[in-house]
Amino acid sequence: MVLAGFIGAFMLAWIDGANNAANSIGTVIGARALPVRRALLIASFFELAGGVVYGEYISSTLASRVVDTSNLPPRVAAVGFASALIVSFIIVFAATRRRIPFSISIVMVGAVAGVGLAAGVEHVNTVLISELFALWILIPLISILAGYTYYRLYSYLRSRRSLYAKTFLPLLLLYASFTVSAVYMAIPGHLLSDPLILGTITLLLAAPLASLLLYLYRVLHREVLEESEVDAVVGRFNRRMLIASSAILAFTHGGHDVANAAAPLMVILESTGVNHTGSQLLILAYSSLGISTGVLSWGASVARTIGEEITVLNPESALVANIAGAQTTLVVTRLGLPSSMVGIVVGSIIGVGLARGVSGINTRLFARMLSYWYAGFTVAALATYTATRILAPV
Repeated sequence: MVLAGFIGAFMLAWIDGANNAANSIGTVIGARALPVRRALLIASFFELAGGVVYGEYISSTLASRVVDTSNLPPRVAAVGFASALIVSFIIVFAATRRRIPFSISIVMVGAVAGVGLAAGVEHVNTVLISELFALWILIPLISILAGYTYYRLYSYLRSRRSLYAKTFLPLLLLYASFTVSAVYMAIPGHLLSDPLILGTITLLLAAPLASLLLYLYRVLHREVLEESEVDAVVGRFNRRMLIASSAILAFTHGGHDVANAAAPLMVILESTGVNHTGSQLLILAYSSLGISTGVLSWGASVARTIGEEITVLNPESALVANIAGAQTTLVVTRLGLPSSMVGIVVGSIIGVGLARGVSGINTRLFARMLSYWYAGFTVAALATYTATRILAPV
């Protein structure tokens, strides 16, 4: 069963990376800011880093809060969570073959709930699942609002007379806001209460941003800089910022989705009596490696659906959509709430499209995605329930 757990975890992590690579590089492909292969390489590295740094938050939710695993019979827990990995892999693999961006977290929550139902409904945290259902309905709307608000702010700053204000400053403000919040949310609270540590972190964040602002100010205020040169400098800067924001979105996705593979594996090891004390980081790294492998090997297919079929993107709008999606994902990840990363990213793209006044938003595709996700939850719950009842009857 332990071997099945390791194989199942890697398979699910691999298909997660293949399907959800679209979350981070879809906008880059849609804006044609990078060749696909290079975008995949960048995403794979930051997916790995994000899974290791942020993976513990949602892992604890899936491992113990959706279902009370401490009271499950060991065989039911081991067989059930191994079945959850395999069932989730099959569902997401089928979706990836059809180039459908899928929410692996929603499927995994359904699969874990199926394990609890097989042992008895009293083991299932129905209150938490109800709250998650409400979150899954609200989160695309929240990300649409975030994308819309961010782009309107960006457009307002771009309307200023100052060349400096209307080019680099809007993007720097958005990018800096994410960077600061990401770093502070990753640091344990007891460290932030130490004034010395807090001051050191603030200086480390402020120094590079101040240097970049000063450099850009000097570039734009050179008297020899022609108008055509300004356009070229701004264009290069926007593309580089888009690539950087794509890397950060990959980082947040890794932190959010690595739990789908890591949490069931942890439960399987504990249920079979394998001592994995202190090995949580290694399990997160193993699962994150699976996501990175999936991104590299099969990540381009679904990425084109998000980048090219939702709405028309340019580097500036793609960057704003990335940052809006990344900040929303960061918040739900830090709260330990398994959500739909795809819903967040697609919602932020739609919000940016609405703010730009783009009429050609593919709302039908978005509605179809939502219906697939909830169907995936139901199918995963029923399939895992059936497999657990057959293979490990209570």
